Amino acid sequence: MGQHAGREGRRRRVLKEELLTAGATSRHTAAESQTLEPGDTPRYGAGANIENHPQVTDFVPRRYRVLGSLLLLGIAAGGLAELAAHYAQPLSQILPQISAEEITRIFCHRLQAWTSALVLLATATYACLIYSLRRHRIEDTRGGYRVWRLAAWIAGVMSLNAVVGWHEPVARLLGSMIGWQSPINHAFWWLIPTALLGGWLLAKIIRDAAECRLALLTYSSAGGCFLVAAGGSVGWSLPWWDSAGGDVASRTALLAAHLLLLSGTLLYARYVVLDVQGLIEHRKSEQKQPSAPPAAESQPAPPAETASGSDQWVDGSQPELYEESATSQRLSKSERKRLRKQKNRKRAA
Repeated sequence: MGQHAGREGRRRRVLKEELLTAGATSRHTAAESQTLEPGDTPRYGAGANIENHPQVTDFVPRRYRVLGSLLLLGIAAGGLAELAAHYAQPLSQILPQISAEEITRIFCHRLQAWTSALVLLATATYACLIYSLRRHRIEDTRGGYRVWRLAAWIAGVMSLNAVVGWHEPVARLLGSMIGWQSPINHAFWWLIPTALLGGWLLAKIIRDAAECRLALLTYSSAGGCFLVAAGGSVGWSLPWWDSAGGDVASRTALLAAHLLLLSGTLLYARYVVLDVQGLIEHRKSEQKQPSAPPAAESQPAPPAETASGSDQWVDGSQPELYEESATSQRLSKSERKRLRKQKNRKRAA
């Protein structure tokens, strides 16, 4: 209680000092202009000014170890979920009130679903940040920055679907309404549209983020993980994998793809922020200069014409530095001294 009261007392003293400073500044400004600007009223201290609190771009991590820590945190969540699914049967014997199926559903499926939802929501947020900065690039005349707005919307929908899982019921509903069974069962109705739209969007993002090589590599790896997850969802697996191994590979690849999407978006957001601040060096485009004619190159440049001493202004209308620099190459020291005396006599007259 004493420490809390001490902190509150210090805070009140700091706010009072800021209030007095803001009030003095406001009275001084009002006395000069007789008008009050929006920021002149002393309702907030100087600490609330825009230069004293974090901006949106401050939440973009600049150091690679922060990006690595976020990636490792997602990997740890996925690994914990898979361990719970692998040891579901021994855990159900220790906890007889909970079956192995419930342990798998709660500690594996739900944990991975919520992890994917949070990762995709963060991806959508940073895609919005990239869009807000990229749309101000002068050289982007074709509007390539709009892909990031679409990416933010798609990532938000994917985040919601990771928890709700409405793709499978919708696919079964469409399959029963049309009455056509595809070779990959009902997954056809959500896998094919998702693959077409997601592949096109990922290709556009890779093309826009190609100048950041780490982001390019990360997005390409995410595309490979999506392919593995899609293959596992339709029952395709390697010969030495059983059905359980295929399910584990599909879940792990999907979570890894989401983590790689977030990592690539963070890397490109970092690149864009540093580029806006002028901290990224770019190669200048080599423009071919028109070559001069050979005759013009061989001829030396004509010397600059210098005016004679009688044509110089010496009545003080031009600075002395100009006169000395214009005549120092052809006048001697005594001549410059005589010229200076003549100018002083004209000034006195």
